[in-house]
Amino acid sequence: RPDSPDSCPRPVKRQSDAGPPHRAATPASPLPQMPHPDRKPHHRRPPCLVESFDRLRSQGRLHQAVEALPALARRGIRLDAQALASLLQQCLRSRSLSLARRVLLHLKLTGLKKALPRKTFLANQVLALLFECRRPNDARDLFDRMPNRNVFSYNAMLAGYAKLGMLCPARRLFDQMPTRDRDVVSWNTMIVALARGGSCHEAVELYGHMRRLSEDGFNQHTFSGLLVACVRLGQPDLTRQLHGQVTVSGYLSNLFISSSLVDAYAKCACIDDARKLFTEMPVRDVLTWTALVSGYAKCGDLASARRLFNEMPEKNHFSWTALIAGYARKGLSHEALDFFAKMIKDNVGPDQFTVSSALCACTCIYSLRHGKQIHAHLIRTLFNPNAVVLSSLVDMYSTCGSLIGARRVFDCITYGKRDTVLWNTMIMALCQHGNGKRSTHLFEEMISVGTIPDKNTFIAILIACSRSGLFAEGIRIFDSMAQVLGVYPDEEHYACFVGLLGQAGHLEEAMGRVLKTPSRSSVLVWNAVLAACRIHGNVELGREAAEHLTALKPLYSSQDDLLLDTFADFGRWHSLENLRCLIEAREVHNEQGVDFVEVESMV
Repeated sequence: RPDSPDSCPRPVKRQSDAGPPHRAATPASPLPQMPHPDRKPHHRRPPCLVESFDRLRSQGRLHQAVEALPALARRGIRLDAQALASLLQQCLRSRSLSLARRVLLHLKLTGLKKALPRKTFLANQVLALLFECRRPNDARDLFDRMPNRNVFSYNAMLAGYAKLGMLCPARRLFDQMPTRDRDVVSWNTMIVALARGGSCHEAVELYGHMRRLSEDGFNQHTFSGLLVACVRLGQPDLTRQLHGQVTVSGYLSNLFISSSLVDAYAKCACIDDARKLFTEMPVRDVLTWTALVSGYAKCGDLASARRLFNEMPEKNHFSWTALIAGYARKGLSHEALDFFAKMIKDNVGPDQFTVSSALCACTCIYSLRHGKQIHAHLIRTLFNPNAVVLSSLVDMYSTCGSLIGARRVFDCITYGKRDTVLWNTMIMALCQHGNGKRSTHLFEEMISVGTIPDKNTFIAILIACSRSGLFAEGIRIFDSMAQVLGVYPDEEHYACFVGLLGQAGHLEEAMGRVLKTPSRSSVLVWNAVLAACRIHGNVELGREAAEHLTALKPLYSSQDDLLLDTFADFGRWHSLENLRCLIEAREVHNEQGVDFVEVESMV
């Protein structure tokens, strides 16, 4: 029986004694050589080929085991599905995707692929491989052809969909899955996928449905996924409810769950609850300490954060980063840079977020010297920056006055590493230094290499055109936003466009465009119209814009100041006096709406 793992299969075909006069040399194989069919061995029979293959596989010599598959196929030996499934599973666990692909090719060449749907254990491993290769449609096709699907088949599909972020197909498959076949892995996979994918309310609802169906069908991974949902929803009450369920279920002693609860409280701005739980924990690891330090830093209590940081028995780069980012966020750039220097001195390697925070601190205090020192450290340590760090570097050089340095960093980055944010940063840097023409050229280059612009790209390029007087170019780019590039303008784009037209003196056209767009009820857009009217002395259009602003936001005072200045600049004293009377009347009316109520001798 060739498919039996206990038998030693014999070659199906015998090789002829007579061969071609010049036969190519057979490559070396990790399996023992087969004896000539008519030649008797002198000593003992050679070991079975399948046993040798199994030995290679069991010893973890996966490369040699996969190399042996073609030799087995040439001798007509077909391995059983169990052995191939085990080999494929080992390849996937060791992240040897290239070896796993070769096993899949072996299935195709030996004809086993046609029988694959009927061999459930092997098919489950192939499902996982297809998702690793980002072939979800092929995985679904195989799944649909499997007559004997089990819970592992469903879980492989759910995990694959979740890994690729395909929440809708995952949820549809989960709903089609028989309820009796769902195990804790099925529920956890779906809950975690929904929480990480942003469908947090749906994740919480699914957890409630699971608890109604089963009282013990959950574990620590269930709570881990729900805590992600609590943090993203920002609901402290939900976090407290989950804390209670963790306590009742007996998982509070789990260090990972209790640390995640501290982190969830801290991120929901419940720093007192986080501190209380932290104090009650008998065992704390570095992640627990870091979560509380980060919580204090994000709440702005840097004194408590630093005190707790100094008490930490062990620190890692996450701990340092939490404190550095807290100082940078608070505007205490010198303190942030001091801690960054201490971190380097203690031989703690910074990560991408640490470097980005330090560069932002340099930008806030316009310290080109510190920024260059950090850049030199990255080069010296062969640091591989991501797009965020590269954007921070470009922004630092530009803001600190070195456009040449910003452009040099940008030009050293390959097109593959330039994302939309990086392009936007460089376009805005050129705009800030008055190089509007070069901004438009860079924008055209961005489009030509296939990078998709976003709303911030168009805001930057419209500002650049407005400041540099490139009115025709700005109008052309604005008109091509929706038609060519598929980005529909919002009120910020219309405000920039109105400013562009206002700079060009086309106030009537700006007014016409505003009245025809959904942004006609935007305070931002009408404020841009009013500013343009003041520049060109168009008092009548300015008054109309001010009336629109007053109707949209009566208590908005900046347009009143702008219009008063416009009237004063052009000697419209009568209009100025009337507007002042209107403002005073409005303020009197607002004061009449205030009431004082006395309750038990308290006002």
